[in-house]
Amino acid sequence: MKNVSARLASGPPLILDGAMGTQLLAKGVDVSLPLWSAAALESSPETVREVHSDYASAGADILTTNTFRTTSRTFQKVCKNRAEAERRARRASRTAVEIARDAAGEDRYVAGSIAPLEDCYLPDLFPGVEVAAKEFRQLGEWFVEDGVDCLLIETMGRIDEALCALRATAGHSLPRWLSFIVKDGEHLLDGTPLAEAATAAVDEGISALLINCSSVPEAVKAVESVRAVAEVPLGLYPNLGKSMPSPDGTIEQFYSLKEFSQAMREGLSLGTRIVGSCCGSGPHLACIICKLQLWTLVNC
Repeated sequence: MKNVSARLASGPPLILDGAMGTQLLAKGVDVSLPLWSAAALESSPETVREVHSDYASAGADILTTNTFRTTSRTFQKVCKNRAEAERRARRASRTAVEIARDAAGEDRYVAGSIAPLEDCYLPDLFPGVEVAAKEFRQLGEWFVEDGVDCLLIETMGRIDEALCALRATAGHSLPRWLSFIVKDGEHLLDGTPLAEAATAAVDEGISALLINCSSVPEAVKAVESVRAVAEVPLGLYPNLGKSMPSPDGTIEQFYSLKEFSQAMREGLSLGTRIVGSCCGSGPHLACIICKLQLWTLVNC
């Protein structure tokens, strides 16, 4: 395990990689529901490795494990029983970490992705704290066993699920980064005021607070909303869609590269320490962020 917190505290902002599902789709990999990107860990692990390597070559400092759907809950939708689902989920999660670690090499960090237990765009599907705590606890234990550098609890659109994930993983020494998905610049998807949600998350001991998978302009506004209340490093990795992606990750209308660049430049000027991109993105955006990062350093 590398000390990502020390690196986060000094030097230029860390560049997070980008979308995995989008890239798998572009490479012709079957990412149909319910397994979505997790299916590729069984059918096309070499393609997952290729995507990670592309992001690393483009300048990403952090590679995110392809574990958005490697849960026992998800695999149970295609398995005969719970035991089989857990075996497949555990194997897929371990494979995801091994592939990301191999692509990261000695110079990059690996973030273990923990997503909402159901559809991240439908927060009402949250199964409840009592059930979720056991599942999040299991995911945290798997990542600790397999050796990620931090936990990235991401795309959280309701506050009780986010806090549940944080509390279920609190016993580990790994840094925990929390990333919210927002419906606008001041509210989570569930309507919780963003400043209130950020304060609650900081009280749970997070090491960084991020905004992801939200539209480019709203994501930047959301960073502005949490700056005053979150005395932790901030991060930003918006999606490229002008509306929410479909459940399988398809996006119909995209922000232009110019619009993305302008927004990310604004995000960097707000002091974000972790920057990247989400659905609809690819390694070329990591290159753009590298250039923006250099621009910021020269013009600060």
